Amino acid sequence: MQTFLIIIGIIAIIAGIYFALIKTGKIGDRDGDYIADEIEDTIDDVKDEVNKVKGKVNKTVKQVKTRVNKVIDELEDVGEELSDVLSAIKGKPTKSKLNALTKKQLVDSAKKDFSAELEYSTKKSTLVNKVYSLYNKK
Repeated sequence: MQTFLIIIGIIAIIAGIYFALIKTGKIGDRDGDYIADEIEDTIDDVKDEVNKVKGKVNKTVKQVKTRVNKVIDELEDVGEELSDVLSAIKGKPTKSKLNALTKKQLVDSAKKDFSAELEYSTKKSTLVNKVYSLYNKK
């Protein structure tokens, strides 16, 4: 109990000194709310910084959402391309049908249908022949 009273007494003395310094003008208080101007200015600066960061975060979130939507669109395009590859190859694949495909499409179809790993660095004509031979062995 005595410790509590001592702490309350110390707080009261500090508050009295603070009040006296404000009344004598040693601590500035423009608006008379008994909060030192330096403290108010610091709080205002912190609020400004928080608002700036919040604005930057909101801008970044918008950019991320835009990029995610673009990625989703691209993935949909990839899905359509894969279905085009399958439809181009369905039936009896001919070398002319395979020649119409890109190297990436040829490699992807070989990997998907036959689990065959072909290199992108290979000439397209060689890829066409390899994929053609894979389909004819089927």
